[in-house]
Amino acid sequence: MENAGNVEGFMEDFWRNESQSLSLDEGVIQLGGNMTEARGFVIVKSIAVTLYSLIMILGLCGNSLVIYVVLRYSKMQTVTNLYILNLALADECFLVGLPFVIITSFSPWPFGTTMCRVYMTMTGINQFTSSIILTVMSADRYIAVCHPISAPRLRTPLISRIVSLTAWTASALLIVPIFMYSGVLGKEERRSCNVIFPDSDSMRGETCFIFYSFALSFAIPVILIFIFYSLVIRKLRTVGPKNRSQEKRKSHRKVTKLVLTVIAVYVFCWLPYWTTQLSLLLTPYRSTMSHEAVTVFLLASCLAYSNSAINPILYAFLSENFKKSFSRACRCHLRRGGFQEQTQVSRRQAGPTTINGPVTSNRDATDDAKTLVVAETQQ
Repeated sequence: MENAGNVEGFMEDFWRNESQSLSLDEGVIQLGGNMTEARGFVIVKSIAVTLYSLIMILGLCGNSLVIYVVLRYSKMQTVTNLYILNLALADECFLVGLPFVIITSFSPWPFGTTMCRVYMTMTGINQFTSSIILTVMSADRYIAVCHPISAPRLRTPLISRIVSLTAWTASALLIVPIFMYSGVLGKEERRSCNVIFPDSDSMRGETCFIFYSFALSFAIPVILIFIFYSLVIRKLRTVGPKNRSQEKRKSHRKVTKLVLTVIAVYVFCWLPYWTTQLSLLLTPYRSTMSHEAVTVFLLASCLAYSNSAINPILYAFLSENFKKSFSRACRCHLRRGGFQEQTQVSRRQAGPTTINGPVTSNRDATDDAKTLVVAETQQ
């Protein structure tokens, strides 16, 4: 016998279970004859869908901006920022799956087995890659603060790129079971996308999958992060001004504060998710379908997704370099938009009566554009 588990956990279980419990009868939703509870399910689902939509829009825009400024401006390509770039890429993969969650909240899974595997893979790769990258960032802070002599040799952009590639490769290997066992369950009107882990002699498939995901994508990384940051904080407290310049210590503290805040928010957002996931193993099936349980599951799931949208906001508030780069990128876009509009108006006013007019206008426009690029580079 096979049991269904999945990387979305209680979120996917809720949509599947709800489709089994709710039925449409002449336009009226019925749930065991309790219309009040049925309306409660609809309200909770509507709120969740609204939150998912906001998280998706804010997250995709914010992470795209992070990716743009790190790739666009060479001064932003520090070791820490390259890890942040990979974290933003992982968050983008996670947020791309939200439209599937929104669609399947109103209908059975309509996309087939192939898209189910793609969806589960994209979602799973975020969980593993994010935790690995955050662990690497903690190790990087440990090297920078606790081993300043060897840090310049170990903390280079080239090494950070190699480490990031290794992190993605490790994530790809870890999600192989998710890809292999993803599939569509149920009949036509109740189909859902799930990870169907096979049972072992000592453990149900669902239990095995939840523990596998929890241990490798959350528990072990968080333990390693705690160890690294305990050593970092102890070092920052004990190091004296004679050992390092005041400016260098201040810089280390700022970067350490940024990374530590990102990690703390990650744990805050994902801990309720995994708590509810593990509670499903100990809770009777009927109890998981109560209004209170579903509300808790949905809130925990929304909180987990929101982490991918919160990170760019943290960068803007905690990093002066990111704040300036975000502002610079937005100003650049607005200037170019205004410049193009002004050029088009000038061309229309000049008209096609002479040859020299438009040619002169284009040359002036090119000079203006070059001046703009130089001004941006000097900022």
